[in-house]
Amino acid sequence: MNTDYLKGFIFTSLGVLILSFDALLIRLIDVESFTLLFWRGLLMSLMVALWCRYKYPGKPLFYRDWASIRSSLFFCASTILFVSAIHHTSVANVLVIISAQPLFAAIIARIFIGERSAPITWIAIAISMLGIGWVMKDSWSSPNLKGDLMAFVCGTMLASKFVNDRSVKHRDMTPALISAGLLTSVISLCFAPPLTMSGADWGWMLLLCIIIIPIAFVLITLGPTRISAAEVGMLMLLETACGPLLVWLFLDEAPSLAALQGGGLVISTLLIHGYIQWRRSIAKQRM
Repeated sequence: MNTDYLKGFIFTSLGVLILSFDALLIRLIDVESFTLLFWRGLLMSLMVALWCRYKYPGKPLFYRDWASIRSSLFFCASTILFVSAIHHTSVANVLVIISAQPLFAAIIARIFIGERSAPITWIAIAISMLGIGWVMKDSWSSPNLKGDLMAFVCGTMLASKFVNDRSVKHRDMTPALISAGLLTSVISLCFAPPLTMSGADWGWMLLLCIIIIPIAFVLITLGPTRISAAEVGMLMLLETACGPLLVWLFLDEAPSLAALQGGGLVISTLLIHGYIQWRRSIAKQRM
């Protein structure tokens, strides 16, 4: 395993573990979705801008090339959809559905950047879609359907961002998070007043937006420059496992039986797929 790959693996894993607290803090902040999104976008932009100014002194914070614009738009859309989904369905449902995004990434990467996937990946995609369908089976006639569909589209937006960033892997796409956060704030300002929080909500908001989100996504954004988009998505499974557990422990929101069953199928499929691909990569290195 080369050093560059190991760095990408460690950066992404650490970023996802930190991000696992995201859903819990969203639940703890008792405000309307777009109020939370305003501060989430604004404060994340501020913190990422400070990081970029420290790491790349003298370089611009905003880029107007299409790769940066696409990355910002995809991340903005995924952020809005994720927070909205958390408020419309269970955390377990959201994270299980989004967990299939590495397989969305395989499809998108094949179409747009010609990154071929092995037949085993397409088998994994088919099985995972069955798992997601099972998670959503109780939502078709309930208010949760809206949140589940938001989570599904959120997964495709995240996958698109990872593929986009992978297509320009010679660049650090972290600055794109700045414009993504600002765009999220501007959109949110049209739908909700930003100053409706009080008490402990401000503390949770600052923890989420100044520490958790910027650190997590800076690390995750560094991942596709060193490992494949699909592998970044695989590591996002850590959030699928840890996120609902944290919400269950602190807020007593137990995942549904369908979420456990479908989630187990999706996670098992992705883990087996990852193991097979890893064994194949080791075999190729020995040849």
